[in-house]
Formats: sequence, structure tokens, C-alpha cells
Amino acid sequence: MVFNLFMVSIFILVGIINGITPYYSRRGTPFGITVPGSYQKHPFVQKLKKKYLVYNIILSVVLSIPIFFLSRLENIETQEMWSSVYFSIAVLLLVAVSFILYLKCRKTIQIWKNKNNVSSDIKKERIIIDTRYHEELNTVSTSSIVIAQIIIVLVTVGITLLFYASIPDEFPIHWNSQNIPDRIVEKSYLSVLMMPTIQFLLVPVMAFSHYSFIKSKQKLLSNYPQSTSKHSKIFRRAWSVYFLISSIALQLLLMGTTFYSLFFTDDVGMEYMGILVGLFVFWIVGYSLFLTWKYGQGGEKLVFSEIDDFSQEVTEVDEEEYWKWGVFYYNPEDPAIFVEKRFGIGSTINMARWQSWACIGGLVLFCILIVLISIVMV
Repeated sequence: MVFNLFMVSIFILVGIINGITPYYSRRGTPFGITVPGSYQKHPFVQKLKKKYLVYNIILSVVLSIPIFFLSRLENIETQEMWSSVYFSIAVLLLVAVSFILYLKCRKTIQIWKNKNNVSSDIKKERIIIDTRYHEELNTVSTSSIVIAQIIIVLVTVGITLLFYASIPDEFPIHWNSQNIPDRIVEKSYLSVLMMPTIQFLLVPVMAFSHYSFIKSKQKLLSNYPQSTSKHSKIFRRAWSVYFLISSIALQLLLMGTTFYSLFFTDDVGMEYMGILVGLFVFWIVGYSLFLTWKYGQGGEKLVFSEIDDFSQEVTEVDEEEYWKWGVFYYNPEDPAIFVEKRFGIGSTINMARWQSWACIGGLVLFCILIVLISIVMV
């Protein structure tokens, strides 16, 4: 029951997170469509955002209902197999349908703009750049994230090898929903170092995620460039610290999982592992939502909280020709590899640059290595 409630909670949480995306994305590009400042709080736009939120929540609730029926299966192994299969399919379905809803809302806004002749004055559109932006950016260094993770990995490897003789001849590497080990492997130097290997592979992934976020091209409002630049730096500083703490927390969790797998053969420590996993999930999800709601994309919420006079129209530069579906950025004339997202929080890549495709190739390679390690451990 606890396991099923956990999966249901994940579904509803994903639905809520997807649904509130328009509320913390840039105000000037709801659903990836450029809207002039005087129309950004229009009742039609606000109603569409609310509709998107409600539909996502309803979708997540509906998709979570079958989990309770699957829990009624008498055979535990059959129950877990079908629950895992359904969970994987349902999550993909949730993301896919949510994206379709996004495209529908995007099309609706575009039709509304055309019908009501909603457009900005092209003469007022300007791209403002702070040439000292990255020089003045005070964030955690990417090398700090690498070093912190490497230290934890080395400690994991050192303790594992130091107490190698104390490790049972066979140890579990996977547990079912009843906390019963269902995959056992024989002790060898290769098998005991599999988890530290995964830890090591995560080091460049976390470091690259931080680097791409920090180095992404700035997005400043032409009407309020100084305020936008200042709060954008605050926004990146806050998320940079989040990256550091989260990477350390993830490595510590994996280290704890390794030690539990190698040195505990009964239920000793299972409660503590459950607490650790719960705290980790609470941190990752809870604090990221807090930062998202507090700052918005690029610190835009802080910018608007300082502005009392909205007589000047705050309008995004219309770059829709470079944003495919408002999600994928493709601009051969832009030398930037990383850019801020048009819809959502964080950064994305310029798919017109070969470096971006190299990054995608590296991610695919990482996934392949994880699969190969899992196969070797069987």
C-alpha cells in the first residue's frame, strides 16, 4: 500500500509540476508564444493557464487509478511486474498528453493573437546584452561540484576495498516493493565496484548540467535591463548552490545504498535508508519548486516585484521563427550553445550548433553505459 501510494503521489506531483509551468515561465511568452506586455495579464491568457493546470491534474489522477487495481493481484511478483510496466507506460503517456495539451494551448493563443490583431511594435523590439554579465556572475564553480563528487566516490571505493573481506559472498543489488532482495550477485572486485562506477559516471553529468545552466545566454528585458541583469544573476546564483548541494546529496545517497547492499544482509538499516531516500526526494523536489516559485525563469519574478509603473510595455523580442513548437531552439546565426528556455525553467541547447549534438551524443553514451553495467551485474 505504501509503495502504491508513493507511485500515485509521483503521478499527481508530475501533473501539478507540468500544470503550473505557465505560471513560472516568462510572462512574455506564455506557451512559447510572444505576447505584448499590455496583454500578458489578459483574462483569456490567464484562463488558458488555469485550464492547462486543471487538465494536467485531472490527467495525472486518472492515470494513477489503475495502480490501485493492480495492487489487488494476489501474486506479488505478478503485481510488481505489471505495476512496473504500467508505471513506465503511464509516465510516458502523461508526458506525451501533457505536451499535446501544451501544443493545443499554444495554437489557441496564436489564433487569439491573429483574430484580435495582438502584436507588438516591431520598432520597440531590442535585444539588450550585458557585456560584463558572466564576469560579474557570482556562482559556485563547476570544478567545486566535480571535486566534491570525486571525494565522495573515492571514499566509497576506499571503504569498500578496505572492508572487502567483511562483504558476504553474495549480496543484494535490488529490492522489491516489500523490501525483499530479488537480485543477488556473487562477490568480486568487479561487482562491489559497480555502484561506485555509476557514481563516477554521474560526476561529468552533474558538472555539465551546472556548466550549461551557468553559461547559457542571458535574456534581458529591454525596458528594464539593469534590474533584469541583477536579478538574473541572483537567480543563477541560487540555482548554482542548489546544483552543488543536490550533487553532493545524490552521491551520498548512492554511497549509503552501496554500503547497505554490501554490509547489511537483513532488515538492519532499511528504515534509515527509507528515511534517507525520503529526505533526498523532499529536497530535490521541494527546494526546486521553492526556487522556481520564488524566482521564476531568469529571476523575472524579482524584476516585476520591483516595478511599480507598468506604463512601459514589457515585450519579449519575437524569436518564434527560431523556436520550434516553442521548445527546440534552432538558430544558425546565434553562436550561443546554451540558451534560456522559452517555456519552463532553466536552459536548453541551440540545435544549430554541432557542439549541442555532441552533448546529446554524450548523454546517449551515458545511458548505454548504465545499461551495460546493469547487464554485467546480472
